[in-house]
Order: sequence, then structure tokens, then C-alpha cells
Amino acid sequence: MAGTRLGAASNFAQGWNPATLKAATRLGVSRFRDSLRWKDIERTRGSYRFEGARNRYPDELARHGAHLTLTLNWGNPLYDSGDTPHSSEALAAFGLFALAAVQRFPAIDTLEIGNEVNGANFVKGKVKADGLPQRADYHLAMVRAASAAVKAERPDITVLGGATHSLPAGFLWPLLEKDRTKAIEGLALHPYTTPIDQLPAQFALLCQSPAVGTRSLHATEFSSARPDQAPDDLVRTFAVLASLGASEVDWYPLNPRGDRQVPLIDRAGRITPVGAAFRFVGEHLAGKPVRRLPIDDFAFAAAFGARAWVLWGAPRTLRITAPGVRAFDAQGRALPRDELNLAETRALILLADQPQTRPPFALGCQTQIADSRLQFAYPPRHGNAPTGDPFKRLARIDGADRPLTAMPGQERRGVPWTPYLSLAAHRGVRLDGTSLRPAFGRKDGALVQSIAIAPDTGIELDLELTPTSGALDVQLRLGGQELEAFTVTAPVHLKRRLHSKTRARLEIIVASASGAKPATADYRIRLSQPGRCPA
Repeated sequence: MAGTRLGAASNFAQGWNPATLKAATRLGVSRFRDSLRWKDIERTRGSYRFEGARNRYPDELARHGAHLTLTLNWGNPLYDSGDTPHSSEALAAFGLFALAAVQRFPAIDTLEIGNEVNGANFVKGKVKADGLPQRADYHLAMVRAASAAVKAERPDITVLGGATHSLPAGFLWPLLEKDRTKAIEGLALHPYTTPIDQLPAQFALLCQSPAVGTRSLHATEFSSARPDQAPDDLVRTFAVLASLGASEVDWYPLNPRGDRQVPLIDRAGRITPVGAAFRFVGEHLAGKPVRRLPIDDFAFAAAFGARAWVLWGAPRTLRITAPGVRAFDAQGRALPRDELNLAETRALILLADQPQTRPPFALGCQTQIADSRLQFAYPPRHGNAPTGDPFKRLARIDGADRPLTAMPGQERRGVPWTPYLSLAAHRGVRLDGTSLRPAFGRKDGALVQSIAIAPDTGIELDLELTPTSGALDVQLRLGGQELEAFTVTAPVHLKRRLHSKTRARLEIIVASASGAKPATADYRIRLSQPGRCPA
């Protein structure tokens, strides 16, 4: 698989600072994602004046050998009163402005049309007022206008559309189905609301539509609001997106924006810990062909070229099996070779002095056999092909079991902007890999997650439930027999040893507490087999 470009979302067009570029150069940033303000450049119709540092910064990027993904989103008071372009006149002018920008700045090799167009923050005027059902038509018109103008002069430019917050297949599928001429060459996505471990399942659901086709995927913004975890979040997200075939992955932000997202450099121009991780990824992983390694469902491992590997997962030992191979943490700090262990949220990076023909490591035994988060998968849109998810997930209403359907996300108002499971007759019901909402509007409806238990096997159940609103009634059943029932109003972490002489199903049944409003909760179900590993 081809390598993934690593970039940083800067804000030179909003506030040019040469010191920021100097710090970015020390950091090794060779790709930026930024914008140009149309209204500041075309002040007289048909005349483009790239004056001032904010409008000429791409020249500086070119001098440093860097490339630019240029975001074009805002309007111009000369057209449509400065609102998001929608009239034929404004769209034509928007296309000509895009052409003027790419002609003026050879550093631009990618255009991202729009910015989080499925939300309300980055659209204005009629495009916003007409609502989400019409948004795809307006957005596609902007993409077509820019593509038609730019491609005639710079066919090398990649034009991105979609430009969505989260992974809303319900918004993207109709948009792409309308784009029969493939003006949208690549999808720009900001997967902020998807946990790292859920990215493969949600991307798989998004790509179930034939309309996605061969379009490239570009995560033009991703970030972390956790300073201590941010370096590992950067490495893990990059590794997952690269293994999924993303062409471009851009960290947000390069420098502080005042929005709690951890920057690569601080206000004094110093490289932050996540900046150190960015530099390490740029030096050893970015641009390398990547291949996901088949370990098991409880560990992530990917090879980048023949000299780098990234791993994390359920706790177990890791042993390096080849000479000249060293281990590092997310920030590039060397780790003792004889004390290596996988952890769920900590990335290990192995680097080899010489190319290797096989992975230079061996993993120890681990006891986990099922995980509702790591193994969560969405049923296919058509047919009943197996998903590889060992959990059976359904709704139980009046004693009858009903299968849940995969919903694409943002297919209508008031639903998540990411894929989830639900019922057509009870559209408030939601279940995904991390959260649940058993909103049946009655006390005899519940969400059920079950898994088969092999006969004569000792199992340990590890159940975590964290209510985010309301109270939940929880029931555990094994082979049709109730083990226990309780009400949850605060976070609970439950561990139980289980054993069944015959093959049986373990059911975790969750409902909104009797007489209460629909509740929501984060959850995780894990099963382990304590005697699985030798002492």
C-alpha cells in the first residue's frame, strides 16, 4: 500500500508569523493545510492582488520545499453578499479565484473545497438557511466550479470535497452519488468524533457504498485534547489511517488556537511532546508503504516499509527477535529492549538498522478472548455476510428479538454524525462500539449483546458501564438463567467469574430504568480466559 503524507494545519492566512514557519521547519513539517481569504485578494471584480504576508505565505512554503493543501471556503462581499457562493455568478467567480491561487503558488498541490460543510459553523446565507438536505447540491456546485477552472490549467491539482466533520456516511453517500463526473477526486474528512479503535469499522461502513469507489481519503484534520496522551494519539491515529489507505493525514493545530487541542509547537515556538511524535512519525513512518499485520483482534500491528513497525494492544509481552532492532515510544525515546509490553493506548515503534524480510518481534500470550469495542463491526448494507464480530447485538421488545440495522450517520436531524445501529420502528435507539441508548419509550424494550461461551470453560466477564444521562437497568443471563440484575446510576466496573457445563450464550441486557427517561451510557464488554496462558 502506498505511503501516507503527514501534514499540519497551520493558520498563516489568519495571522502570519515567520517564527512559526521557522519552528515548523525545525519540526520537519513539509506539508501544510491552510487557507487564503478570497475577499482580501479579489477586492475588484476580476482583479487578484496577492499583497501582504497573509496572502503571500505560500511563497515562503515553496522556499522551504513544502507543499500546501489549500482550503477554500469563505465567500466574497462582491458576490452573493459575501455568503457561501451559490449563484451561477458567484460560483464562476469562485472558480476563477481558485485558478488564480494555483497559478500564483506552485506550492499548492491540493484544494479542499469547503470546511465541515455538514455543520452550521462554516456556511452562511442561503446555503445555511436551506438546510442539510440541500447542502450536498450547493457543496457539489462549489467543487465543480473550482475543479472546472483549475484543471484546465493545473491538471496536477487534486480536488477534495465532502469536507465533513466526523464520518457521516448519511451525508456523504448522496453527495457522492450525485457526483457522476467525479469532480470530487478525494474525500476530506475530520474524524474527531470517532475513537481511534473504531476508525476501521466506521471507515469500512463508509466505504460500503459503491459511490465512494476509488476516491482517495484525506484526514485533513485530526487532533487530541489530552496533553499527556496526545503523542500516542498522533502515532496511533496516523498508523490506523495509513493502514486504511488514507492519502493525507494533517494534525490540528500546528500552533496554539485557544481551543484545547494540543499543538505541535507552543507559543514560544518550542516543540511540544506531540510535536516530537510528529517529527518521529515524519522521519520514520510517513510516505512509507504500509501493511497491517494479522496478529489478532486485540492487537494492532503495522509494518511501514521494511524497517519500521507500530504496535499496541491488550497487555502482553513483546520480544525483539532480530539484531539491530530498537524500540521507541511515541516521542522517539529509546526503550529498554528487555522490558517491552503492549498497552492499549501506548504505541511502540520498532526500527531496524537493516531491512527485514519478516516482522522482527514475537508477542507473548494474552488471556483476552472477546472485546465489544475492538471487535465491533457494522452489518453489511446488503446481504448477510459475516462481519467477524463475535457479539450478537439486537433489540428485545416484548420478549421478541429484533436485529439492529446499520445506520450511516447524519442521515437525518438529531442523530449521530457517525455510523450506529438502530431500529426503523424505534429510531431513538442507538448502539455503537462505545455507547448505547436503549430509548424504546417503554419499560419492556432493551438492548441485548450476547456471545457464545464454550462448554466447560472458565470465563471472566469484565463489564464497564458509565451513564452519561439517566439510569440503566442491567441484567446478566447465562444459558437462559438470570445471574444478577441491578440498576446503574453511576460508573460501574463489574468483574464476574463464569462457568457453564454446556455451550451457552452470555447475555448483557441493558434498558432505561423503569419509569425513567431514555438513558445513555458508555460501555465496554470484555471476556478473558484466565487459564489460557501457561504460568
